[in-house]
Amino acid sequence: MKTVAQKIDELKEKGFVENFFFENGKLQTESDAFEQNDIKEIKEYRFEGKSNPDDLSILYQITTKSGKKGTIADGFGPNANQELTEFVLQAES
Repeated sequence: MKTVAQKIDELKEKGFVENFFFENGKLQTESDAFEQNDIKEIKEYRFEGKSNPDDLSILYQITTKSGKKGTIADGFGPNANQELTEFVLQAES
């Protein structure tokens, strides 16, 4: 399994170049903000730390309806950003 950083690099080569961040209930880039209904597609990649199974993370590959493509990483399980998790779940449904 690849590391989160390796997967991000691989996705950047495929055009997922935006570095999304989550703030004020919106998925954002440096120049744009997106609501759940602005999201076209989300794919998830889950990672487990080699030395500690509790060291879980998730990488979201996101495409917006406006054509922006990028990624955002988060903790998984008890380390997850609950607001981001709810945003993603609602955007996927």
